[in-house]
Amino acid sequence: MGFSAEEIADIQKSWEVPKANLTDSGAAILVHYVTKYPENLAHFPFKDVPIADLNQNERFRSHVTKIMKVFDNSVNALGDEAKIAQIWEDLAKSHVKRQIPEKSYLELKDSILTVLSEAAKLTDAQKAAWNKMLDHVYAILFKKMSELGA
Repeated sequence: MGFSAEEIADIQKSWEVPKANLTDSGAAILVHYVTKYPENLAHFPFKDVPIADLNQNERFRSHVTKIMKVFDNSVNALGDEAKIAQIWEDLAKSHVKRQIPEKSYLELKDSILTVLSEAAKLTDAQKAAWNKMLDHVYAILFKKMSELGA
């Protein structure tokens, strides 16, 4: 799936806001995610940490930084389909054994779009571009996970 130059520019421009502090931005997204969808906290290594304490937890902060680096690498790779595919196929390989349902990833997408929309004041065009990108990378992720037996 290709992205137009305008879509790439919309994503990259709006990414500057969370990119300024990947860890805090990722923490905001993940706290939103486990607050709105608390059953998903069970999928993480910090599942026993109360939500109110997550921001001070080193394992949580380390994990959100890793998540945000995947997105940073993806935003930087827009226009290079092979690189995007590699990023998300590698993620599938590392996550397939965790047996996280697709529903949980889709709920994370909701939190990403909600927090990013508020933080970066996304325009309708930027929201559409982000939605397209997330649908695209999730399609790669889900396909690879299915191939791996998820």
